[in-house]
Amino acid sequence: IVTRSLKLKRQSLTRILILFSILLLFSCQSQRDTSSLEVAEKLTGLEAANAYQEFLSGGEDENVRWNLVYSLFEGEDYDGAKKENDIALSLYPNNIRFRYMEALILEKKELYREELYVLEAIRIDNPGNTDLRERLLSLYSTLGELEKAKEEAWKILEQDPKNKAALLFLSQDSPFFSALYEEQYGKSEEAEEASST
Repeated sequence: IVTRSLKLKRQSLTRILILFSILLLFSCQSQRDTSSLEVAEKLTGLEAANAYQEFLSGGEDENVRWNLVYSLFEGEDYDGAKKENDIALSLYPNNIRFRYMEALILEKKELYREELYVLEAIRIDNPGNTDLRERLLSLYSTLGELEKAKEEAWKILEQDPKNKAALLFLSQDSPFFSALYEEQYGKSEEAEEASST
């Protein structure tokens, strides 16, 4: 009985030591070197991006990935930002920040049709976002899709009846909206030019 009791104690002690070793191993692995993050927080643009990239070489982190993409964008490395943002979208497809960043990168690269597709997809989940709708209004107008631009302007006015961008767009071919715009914001540049000639 004593031998059996000692044997059980040894087995229990051995199991405890193994579990402790495993826990210690995992805790050591989870403590990453954060010195590159501390450096990155003091930098901007491409310098910060390099520090964030160094941190990510040790493993993925959603917030650090965002900081990397934003730093590349801020440093005007739009190709690098697009590449890293594409990685982020594959890892975090539901993160709205990366979806908006995709549209911003496409805008900077003057890929307006592609930007339009991205923003139309985002609008499905965010129909009440006036800033998003204003950008869509601008894109539709730029790309010559005037009926869609008009629809967007009406949707904006449903949420914000005094929205300057929507009123200005609708004022181009409507005396009513032209008067409404002028009442709210004064004469538009186009109206000023027309009256001076």
